[in-house]
Amino acid sequence: MARTRKIKGTFCEQSQGAESAFDRRSFRYKKSGKAWLLVGCPKGEWNAKSKRCRVGTRAYKFLAPSHGKRCAVGARRLNK
Repeated sequence: MARTRKIKGTFCEQSQGAESAFDRRSFRYKKSGKAWLLVGCPKGEWNAKSKRCRVGTRAYKFLAPSHGKRCAVGARRLNK
């Protein structure tokens, strides 16, 4: 069975924090309205046994649909 991609389209990607502040095993995509958030758990708070964050996830990247317009300053255009 082929796996289909959920995230399709052209997005403006804006970073919300440094990647080094997050545990690499904890990154997940979450849908928020028409936008997508790449969320992760802060370093030192990831429980590897239960695969859960002890303090709650924080936003790392914000992907908003571009609708054919230019992206804001500091954001970059992505095709997924």
